[in-house]
Amino acid sequence: MKPETKFTLLVFAISVIWKTGLLLTGLNESFLGKYPLLLVFGLLLIGMYRAVDARRKADFPNGLTFMPVFKIGMSVATLFTLLYSLFIYLYITSIDLGFRDSFIAKRVEELKKSDTPQVDIDAWIKGAEDFPFAMTWVLFTFIGLMIISVFYAGAIARMMTRKYPAAKPLV
Repeated sequence: MKPETKFTLLVFAISVIWKTGLLLTGLNESFLGKYPLLLVFGLLLIGMYRAVDARRKADFPNGLTFMPVFKIGMSVATLFTLLYSLFIYLYITSIDLGFRDSFIAKRVEELKKSDTPQVDIDAWIKGAEDFPFAMTWVLFTFIGLMIISVFYAGAIARMMTRKYPAAKPLV
């Protein structure tokens, strides 16, 4: 198994355990539950770095250049993002069935605190009920993770090429 696949699956498994653990322990309403992607972003960064380092040791003994490292990082990111987005879809539609309702309730509470007129709140609730919630949430997760991943892959590629530069040919 390639290091990219191995570290992607490891990071994905930890992320799934984290997300479902928050729900099962009731911590999804706490600070940890409000920002569950923070740990996921951190794990993705660690997984990308470890995959690049493992590939460097195996395939690039003479040093690294930017593009191959960037591609390795993006392959980890793409596979992880696809798997995590599918998990989020299953999470919203099968595991945490009250996710949509709690999201709407929290938003209505925020609107009431900000002195929004009741007519506007009712219109927002009506719009939220007709909204394709699960697919939009999955799309938001996918796009957000991919955007962050491009920056992560670039940073890791830059860091690794500075740490292990490719040997210059003797002329």
